Amino acid sequence: MLLKVLLGLTVLAECVCVPVFLKYYWPDRCKKSFIFKTIGAALFVLCGFLCIKISGNNTPYASLMMWGLVLGFFGDIFLHSLQNKSWHFVVGFLSFLAGHIVYIVAFWKAISKDPVFTWYELVVTFVLLAVMLVIMLKMGIFKGKEVLLVAFAVYGFILFTMLTKALRYAVGVVAHGTNDNMLGIALTVGLGAVLFTVSDVILGFTIPMGKTTRLVRNINIGTYFAAQILLGISILFVFSPYPLYG
Repeated sequence: MLLKVLLGLTVLAECVCVPVFLKYYWPDRCKKSFIFKTIGAALFVLCGFLCIKISGNNTPYASLMMWGLVLGFFGDIFLHSLQNKSWHFVVGFLSFLAGHIVYIVAFWKAISKDPVFTWYELVVTFVLLAVMLVIMLKMGIFKGKEVLLVAFAVYGFILFTMLTKALRYAVGVVAHGTNDNMLGIALTVGLGAVLFTVSDVILGFTIPMGKTTRLVRNINIGTYFAAQILLGISILFVFSPYPLYG
């Protein structure tokens, strides 16, 4: 009971921390914004940890989710570094890239007898990636920044792979309708992956442009923290591999 109360307080604290972080993060990062972003990142890691303790979930999925959350924590610290050095951006970028790869493996482990990639997952991934890159090129936001275009293409492929694998699992569980935790899985895994994708796509457009609006930044940050919290809570619902066919 105590752990469940702590989990509820953790989620509530995140809901308070994120708006405070956003307040201090406009128009630019500062010491207070760094502090509150660090706290916010620590809270979603704590959320995942508490969910493991509450559920007793010792599956590969739970372990991989925790690694993904920890990588997100370090990604947040380096990307929001007050020193704003180029290598901090690279480390933060790679941390999130690694985190998405870990999430892909986690969703793959959650599906029984599933290949790493199905042909239709790859088709959806490449279509989403192509649409995003075409829009970016049409907008000319990578003009003179071709190296960034390559980096974002690689990141986009991993991001959309994570999304399609998560949706395949979440939608498949609901479609089969025999899993007691199917609604919890749909809301945490499915919605969590969608929100994470929305956040990263927004970031993919704003970073090369070097500017944003307060509303866009709020959406970017709000969807990101909501996604990490939901993926952490998914540990309460995803236990044994679930067979999906077709």
